[in-house]
This record gives sequence, C-alpha cells and structure tokens, in this order.
Amino acid sequence: MAQKDSLRITIVTVCRNSETFLAETIESVTGQTYPNLEYIIIDGASTDGTLGIIKQYEPKIDTWVSEPDSGMYEAINKGLQLATGDYILILNSDDRLTNSDTIQEAVSIIGNNRPDYFYGNLIKFQDEKYRKVKLFTVTFDQLLMSTHGTFISHPCFFISAKLNQVLGGYDSSYLYAADYDYILRALAVPGCKGQHIDLFVSHFRLHNNNAYNRALGKINEEREKILTQHGYYQQPRIKRLLSYYTLWIYYKIINLGNRYKSLPV
Repeated sequence: MAQKDSLRITIVTVCRNSETFLAETIESVTGQTYPNLEYIIIDGASTDGTLGIIKQYEPKIDTWVSEPDSGMYEAINKGLQLATGDYILILNSDDRLTNSDTIQEAVSIIGNNRPDYFYGNLIKFQDEKYRKVKLFTVTFDQLLMSTHGTFISHPCFFISAKLNQVLGGYDSSYLYAADYDYILRALAVPGCKGQHIDLFVSHFRLHNNNAYNRALGKINEEREKILTQHGYYQQPRIKRLLSYYTLWIYYKIINLGNRYKSLPV
C-alpha cells in the first residue's frame, strides 16, 4: 500500500488584482513541509502589482497562467484542468493555510482511507482578530437543508481528482455561489464517501474588499436557484424547518465560546 506522503496534493489559487494579500497566501503554501505538493495560480489578467508578486515567487510555483476570464469559477476550472494531484484544494487569494504543517497533518489524518473528499475546520480573521469555527460531518440532505455552504467551508475542502472528474468542475454559469452547488453535487454522487477531519485548515480573511462581502446580495439570489435545482423546495416544509434549526443550533453549540480574539503579537 502506498505511503501517505505519496499522495499528491494540488492547491489552486485564483486571483485578479490581488496585490494586497497574495504574497501572504503564496507563502502559506510554498512554506508547507509536505513534500508532494503542487501549486497552481490562475490570474485573470491583473492590472495592479499581482503579476509582479507571482513572478517574485515563480521558482516555488509549479504552474501559473495570466489571461482574461469570465469570473472566478472559470478560473478555478482552468486550475482544475491543470491539476495533477490526487486531491485538490482551492485557496482564495486573500486566505492562507493555518501553519506550515497543515497539509502534512491533513494527509496523516486521512491515512490510507482515501475518501472521495475531506474537509476540516476554519479560522475567520478580521481587523487583527480571529475566531475558530469548528465544523462536523454532514450529508447531502443536511447541507441542502442548512441552505448555506457554511458546514463545509470551501477553503477547507479537499476533493479527489476522480470525483472532480465525475462532477466536471464548477458550473461557471453561477458567478458567486458555484462552490455551494459544487459541494452539493459532490455529496450527491452515489456511493461517494467523505470525511470531516478535526484540523483547522485555512484562515478565511474578512475585509471590506472581500468577494463575499462585495457580492452578498447576488450570492443570495444564486443560492435560491441552487436550492431549487437540488430539490430543496420539493421537501416538506416541516422537514426543512426542523432540519434547518437542528443543524444551526448544533453548529452554535459546538462553537459556543469561540469568539473573536486578538491575534498573538
């Protein structure tokens, strides 16, 4: 049986005009201790200092492309097509891995299980403060009934190359919420097996120029379409309400006390 470190992990970062935080993101990946790591950056023809930052780290980046695209998810799909890893993680250009051993620890936890996907916990940080967010194992029905992608956070979601091939990548007709659709489709594949790992994988940065904050209203519009597409409104209303409140109450309980704290100096 193959050794754990023979697993190839691909990390894809997509960016456009991301000079403010990109170097921090890149360093969090290129500083990983795990040996079998591939890093791909897809840039959407940036006009600020982004390309200069990419070129600065070019010796440590396996592949990078800079060309116009129709949006984030088309860029992600380009990265997926270039990926050669057994598992793929999408890391936003303003986020970062939690520490230099993150990938090594993640691979060690899954061991030889080889799930179709696995995901960890998240750390949100904003204005020099951070908050740990613990997640838990959910099914397709539970993620759908939650009406959000919160319980499987995109920056902490590793998908096998085989499962991604089945899905055919992200639906780029969605410009803001395709990650929720993508993860739902992954969980809906018959026989698909996933695993939550108790590891804080990524720091998710909240700031005024964050893509999520900029497009919140449009995200909500697309989320409604995704819920309809996956049959949410075909479920009995009592089931939807009971599942929703049960899940969110449990989420609140396991994160009780996880409030924002000052970053260590």
